[in-house]
Amino acid sequence: MAFDINNTLASAKDKSLSKLLLSAAKPFLREYGEVVALCIDSSARTLTMEVLPVGERETIGVELTGYKLVTDETGRGWLTFERFSTTRQWLTLVAEKALPERRLKLPSATPMALLQTML
Repeated sequence: MAFDINNTLASAKDKSLSKLLLSAAKPFLREYGEVVALCIDSSARTLTMEVLPVGERETIGVELTGYKLVTDETGRGWLTFERFSTTRQWLTLVAEKALPERRLKLPSATPMALLQTML
């Protein structure tokens, strides 16, 4: 079995970045529920989360496909994506209507330059 250093490094980077983003997502989404897990795959450009909504007993899976981090003309950071899906069809439909531009505003303290180099 051959050792692929590039895949190993990419996997390690994604795992570290997933932990960092999980720490950031928890307070960002706290009023809606608890972010139980977050996983990023930078080569496939996917971000997946498991969220336990406030008042619910089961988690909801969320997947963003084709993500990018962008900065607008004001310097504000955004997470853009090509596709948003959840394990609840009704929630996916609500999100498609609520996010027609397929982007989420990031907190003003988001270190965009650092994240853009890592993602």
